[in-house]
Amino acid sequence: MKTAVRLIALVAVVFAFVPGCRDHMPHSFTWPAGGNVQQTHPKPPEGGYYSNWDPYAATIEVVPIEALNPVRSQHVLIATVRDKDGNPLPNRRVEWMISDGVGSFVEVDESGIRASRGYKVDNRFAVTHTNNGGHVLTRGNDDPSDDIKLERGQTWAVITSPVEGTTHVIAYAPGIYDWTKHKAFAQKHWMDSAWEFPPPATNPVKTPHKLVTKVFKHSDHKPLPGIEVTYKLLDGPAGGFAPDGKTTVKVKTDADGLAVATLQQTDAAEGVNKIGISIVRPEDTKCCRPAMPIANGETTKTWIGPKIAITKTAPPTALVGQNFDYQIVVSNPAQVAATNAVLTDELPDGIQYVSSQPEAKVNGQTLTWQLGTVNPGQSIPARVTVKGKRTGEFINPAVVKADLGLEARAQAKTVIVQAALKMTKTAPAEVLLCEPIRYKIVVTNTGSAPATNVKLEDKLPDGLIWKGQYTTVTADFGTIDAGQSKQTEYEVTAKKTGEFVNNATVAADNGLTAAAKATTIVRQPVLVIRKDAPKVRFVGMTVSYSITVTNNGDGVARNTVLVDKLPAGVALKSASDGGKDAAGTITWDLGDLAPKASKKVSVVVTAPTIGTLENFASATALCAKASTKSTTEIKGIPAILLECVDIKDPIMVGQQETYEIIVTNQGSAEGTNIVIECTLPAEQEFVSATGPTKETVDGKTVTFAPLKSLAPKAKATYKVISKALKEGDVRFKVSLTSDQMTSPAEETESTHIFSDK
Repeated sequence: MKTAVRLIALVAVVFAFVPGCRDHMPHSFTWPAGGNVQQTHPKPPEGGYYSNWDPYAATIEVVPIEALNPVRSQHVLIATVRDKDGNPLPNRRVEWMISDGVGSFVEVDESGIRASRGYKVDNRFAVTHTNNGGHVLTRGNDDPSDDIKLERGQTWAVITSPVEGTTHVIAYAPGIYDWTKHKAFAQKHWMDSAWEFPPPATNPVKTPHKLVTKVFKHSDHKPLPGIEVTYKLLDGPAGGFAPDGKTTVKVKTDADGLAVATLQQTDAAEGVNKIGISIVRPEDTKCCRPAMPIANGETTKTWIGPKIAITKTAPPTALVGQNFDYQIVVSNPAQVAATNAVLTDELPDGIQYVSSQPEAKVNGQTLTWQLGTVNPGQSIPARVTVKGKRTGEFINPAVVKADLGLEARAQAKTVIVQAALKMTKTAPAEVLLCEPIRYKIVVTNTGSAPATNVKLEDKLPDGLIWKGQYTTVTADFGTIDAGQSKQTEYEVTAKKTGEFVNNATVAADNGLTAAAKATTIVRQPVLVIRKDAPKVRFVGMTVSYSITVTNNGDGVARNTVLVDKLPAGVALKSASDGGKDAAGTITWDLGDLAPKASKKVSVVVTAPTIGTLENFASATALCAKASTKSTTEIKGIPAILLECVDIKDPIMVGQQETYEIIVTNQGSAEGTNIVIECTLPAEQEFVSATGPTKETVDGKTVTFAPLKSLAPKAKATYKVISKALKEGDVRFKVSLTSDQMTSPAEETESTHIFSDK
């Protein structure tokens, strides 16, 4: 016997030191076999059942753990053997077993040239080995999207079933010594079902749309009635399912295997609805069959609506009493017809109607055409002949309206000229206090002779100044020929907020005059920033800041930007509303804040150290800014972990056992006055003890003097040595108390004492 042991050891040494040895058990040692494949139950090496003969193999896992497939299809199970660090191991034997239910192995991983390579023993038992490198397992078609990629340390088996039911699969790695980790389990549910989800579709707005899901047998394509199909409106325009308008509806397939639901819009709105679909086989209480999910999917519904557009043109100038035409074109650029279209043209006072084509219904200065339906891509023209009764600039608006609230507007401008000056003055309707008001003056000679010595005078209203000191603006246009225009632009500044009505006049020789005015409202945004933060948090906890920016002024705070400077050392977890982090500074582009409007954002951080966090935030906008800060105190807490292990187990009567006790401060603050008390079982007696403090012994109780402090993340180790007196499965008890604990922490360690007598 000793000679045989030496021979085995010698062989092991030779194999361990041959060139090319790996840092793990070689294939032949993992599961030795010679000659032809022997399709019998595999056996470990001599004595393998009584030792950890493959110490590297630690765990086995199988994916997927649970899945559903149609009957008569194939399903691939992938097993991975890993070491204690989670690294995949090659050349490890895996035994595949179908323990219960339907199903058979049809193919397994038989790659390799060794006699011990994988093989299928029968339809319910097979053996494979994990691979040395990556492989790609194809399904025998030209579609690479359904290929299965295998990595190093993985192996596979393929199962199928011609009938419905559940296949229970065990993957067993005999090289793993730990019985709790050498098996993995998987379930495959087989169902004779297939389905067709409704395809994406496009409909006119406000029209009902039917969604049809077809469920049928995978084997013979016969319909499956009574299957539950749930439709859920996920996003897009508001709507619901008939008959009650709810966003979720559950229907069962009919005798043709069809589950039909009707989607209706709440309002006519263009957009895309995403609809979630789930298919479930309902519970059958008669045969004790539980409900089973079959499939989940999505489809889309695109709603398109009609559009209406209008253009209107006219000559830029015309003489008093001269006929000229407005050309109006109504069109529908959409793919859906616009119905009940009505065109209305409001002639301005001073413009006289002459005729129209097609003929309009005339009511005073209002012209109306009943256009009816405007088909997709169709254009309908209208011509209006008019003449001006006096000089001036005439803007002629037209509007077309149709069903579903469609509306479009257009206008045309014509200047009716005569021997006279015409003046226009434009300015922004609103500005902020820090912005200039830019006026534009245009003087036009609408007569037939030159206007000479034309001069501008603009007396500014109170509160406006020009060039920092003047209250009157003047300009000399000189001579303006007939039909000629001259213009000037200038900027003034406001010293206060309010509404400013500015009148300007031009005068020329021969008593020619013209006047114009412009109204501008000067506003001022006023930003106020508020920051809410907790007063106290502990190390490692999250600190949530809430920041609110409010515009208390009467002007829009344009291009508002909020900046939050995080305290040093904190870690950002999240920033709401698209806040961008750059080296601890969070920035939000809040856009424009209307008067009295507010914008609220939040920031969440973690504080790794004890201290006081000061967080500064500021908001800026055009003509406004504000800032604030908050303070949070970060405190720490100790968290003491107690662990106890016996060094030898089992031990013989008369032998000594060493119990190692480890105390770890997992918290963020130190623990103080830590006391360890150990209680020996009756089957043992005290021998000795060591630790960071002195022990005292009272019978079976060993008490260590208080450890004054234990820093965060620090450890303290105690050892108690005892002697076994008699047989038994005993418990060594450890109790821990500290200043910060309201109740003791306790651990017990079991030790088996035996006798060979």
